[in-house]
Formats: sequence, C-alpha cells, structure tokens
Amino acid sequence: MITLENISTGEVFNGDELEFFVDDDTLIGEVFLDGDLIFQALDVLDDEQLEHELKIEFKLIEEEEDIFSDFNY
Repeated sequence: MITLENISTGEVFNGDELEFFVDDDTLIGEVFLDGDLIFQALDVLDDEQLEHELKIEFKLIEEEEDIFSDFNY
C-alpha cells in the first residue's frame, strides 16, 4: 500500500501502484496511482525528473509491502 499526501493541500491518495509517463513531444509528465492521475508536471525530460518533481509536491506517508502475498493459505 502506498499513501501519498499533497504537501500544499493535505489531500491524501492511497493505492498499490505508481506509474510515471512522460510525453516526449509535449514534455508533460503525469503520475498515476492505480490508474488515476494524481500529478502533472511541465517541462520534464524523463521519469527521474518527474519523480523528483513529485517528491517536491508530495510526501510519502506509508509504503507497505505485504510480506505474505506469495503464500497461499
């Protein structure tokens, strides 16, 4: 489980998977959490720069990995 909080607004987002997308033509970067757009940045060249911009706007509250996910009960 990933929990992110927008530093400016206090809005909290929860999900399991972050995806980064940078459009090479427009240089607009988008971050999706479980398929929902949560952040956009202008003038980004790659995923690393987009991730850096995300960390300026959001703080990671919790990232939890289910250690039992590979076991069948």
